[in-house]
Amino acid sequence: MYSKEEAQQIRHEFWHKLESKSRKVPGQNGKAIKWIGDKTGVKGLDLRFDVDREKAIVALEINTNSEEKQNAMWEKMNNCKALFEKNFGGPLVWERNYEKASGEKVIRIYVETAGDLYNKDMWSDMLRFMIDNMIKLEKAFREVQDYLIHF
Repeated sequence: MYSKEEAQQIRHEFWHKLESKSRKVPGQNGKAIKWIGDKTGVKGLDLRFDVDREKAIVALEINTNSEEKQNAMWEKMNNCKALFEKNFGGPLVWERNYEKASGEKVIRIYVETAGDLYNKDMWSDMLRFMIDNMIKLEKAFREVQDYLIHF
């Protein structure tokens, strides 16, 4: 087990590595891509990474305070599900009531892989998975963005 400080240092190192690797994505010219918590231009709809002791997740997250807006956005996403997954390049998990570690419930459209934040031997595969899939998820989102903006 890790102390609180050791766990915090490992998490910091992981996210720093992700940022460093994202600088090497073609077209970035050495600049980091700011995906973590990135705003998509649609209020309440964000691109997210999530990692823990069991998995790494790349997600499009709907997290508005308004249940009405959340339901409308969920419906719009479902209406363009086939196109979204086609542009992503494969199926995604569509979860209406995803419960985050914090207990917050959100809508998540995501892909995941096995991984462990505290196992540095897994980091290379996890980071590659996260970057590759976020590029695909962002591309799929950009194809339906205009449709989602208008409620």
